[in-house]
Amino acid sequence: MATIKLELDFLIGPIIKDVFNAEKNELVTGVAIVDNDEIIDELNSKIMSLYSSFYNFDKDSCSFDVDVAKEHKLELVELIKQLTERLNFINDGSFEIDNRIHLDF
Repeated sequence: MATIKLELDFLIGPIIKDVFNAEKNELVTGVAIVDNDEIIDELNSKIMSLYSSFYNFDKDSCSFDVDVAKEHKLELVELIKQLTERLNFINDGSFEIDNRIHLDF
């Protein structure tokens, strides 16, 4: 059985894609039902964009803006909830979810 890992990091995820698909020339999960679901793709992109917006860059450093993260925490929680609900809905028994998301801010 495949495992779909959920993590938050800058410009990655929350669905961790660690299988290279040569036909698509991109990283995928390797679970077709997940990789081909438009709703999952949209939610994944929204969450990634929102979480990545919590980072600040200047010429010498990168920092995580806790204040901005706290302002948008409820929105992020709701999107993650929608994503996990969708994953559970489409799950045909071919994968399990390893949710490593911790919102400690």
